[in-house]
Amino acid sequence: MKKLILIQNDYPGTGKSTLALCFHRYLQQYGVSHQLLSLTEEDIPAPAGSITLDASTLTPNKFFAHVDASPLTILDVGTGLGEFFNKFYHGTEMDQILQEAGIALSVVLPVTADRESFDSVTEAAEVFSDNAEYLIAHLVTSCYDEDDKAWDTSYAARVMDMFEAVELHIPEITFHLELSTEHMSLDNALQSGDAEELLGKEYVKWHRRVMGQVDSARQYLFGDAFRPTMAPKPVKPVRKTRSKLAA
Repeated sequence: MKKLILIQNDYPGTGKSTLALCFHRYLQQYGVSHQLLSLTEEDIPAPAGSITLDASTLTPNKFFAHVDASPLTILDVGTGLGEFFNKFYHGTEMDQILQEAGIALSVVLPVTADRESFDSVTEAAEVFSDNAEYLIAHLVTSCYDEDDKAWDTSYAARVMDMFEAVELHIPEITFHLELSTEHMSLDNALQSGDAEELLGKEYVKWHRRVMGQVDSARQYLFGDAFRPTMAPKPVKPVRKTRSKLAA
């Protein structure tokens, strides 16, 4: 069965694009056939390596053709377009179209410690109901206990419990200085072949933990569409160059 993985949350800074690129990178490591789509507004650039869907020209036929073109599709819905996509999905009866075509839906909802980021979770539950599987991706900060408490006591968490949602915890980024020094964003790093060497052991550690989180939910996320054609290459130990040692 084909799989559509929808990543959305209209609250800014939840890490939607980063999460989409992490899934993309994980699948690349295993040689799994897939595609990355980005729903954006006109003139807003999408991440490199993704196929852009312009919200202003989106039609049911165009959307279905894109999703049906690959056994596994990751769709990153741009900030501010969550409500638009929900209405599009509901108004076009896309749930029935996907079901008839044998395309299963997983809805991934990244959240932060800010309770306002939970609003998109309850909205998604109303739209997709039991026609989807749900995954909550927590963007962890240094105040992990506080983050955990905010979610656990929320109405959104109770709703997701009813749908038996799986939870991931994306670890805190501790290599901001290295990113700044290399003039890179995290999204750039995830698309770079030499990020491990450029950013050092803190990035390597973070990347391994993220890939481990994705791996723990692999069956739930990708289902039968996960068909690996190769094994991931082992990460080489990071060695500082002479120039970095001198610095």
